[in-house]
Amino acid sequence: MKSLKTVACVAALLSPFIFGAALSVAAPPGMPEFGMPFGNHFAAMKAKLNLNPTQDAQYTVASQATLKAFVAARKARTAAADAAKAELTKTDPDFARLLNLGDETQAGYAAERKIAISEWIKFTQLLTTEQKALVKGQLLDRVSRAGEMREKFRQRHGG
Repeated sequence: MKSLKTVACVAALLSPFIFGAALSVAAPPGMPEFGMPFGNHFAAMKAKLNLNPTQDAQYTVASQATLKAFVAARKARTAAADAAKAELTKTDPDFARLLNLGDETQAGYAAERKIAISEWIKFTQLLTTEQKALVKGQLLDRVSRAGEMREKFRQRHGG
């Protein structure tokens, strides 16, 4: 009985996150929308960049390409998970097939990802020197924060 109570407590603690993630599309205040893996840093800076109409139009194209790549990646991952489950239900699973699923998954959305990246490159080429400086500052901040997080992780976990 004690283990069932523990499971219920864990489920109760996680339910806001599980249901909240399923129900909400918007990110917390001050953060960019979820689902923009290539454009989060631009989404967070869009208001500060003060885009002209040409830049804004390219921003929209790049954002749409990113969302398309995100959907393609999700579909590829779901298909890979289904394929892995199907393979593992067999009496004699093909482990080579399982080991190659990661590469096949990435190949399944690589084209859309490359298109999204190329659209963001086009967007960055339209930025003025001042706008590029704002983006550069944010990217440098993100890189340094990521490095600090990796270092903290290494210290805590002996890596």
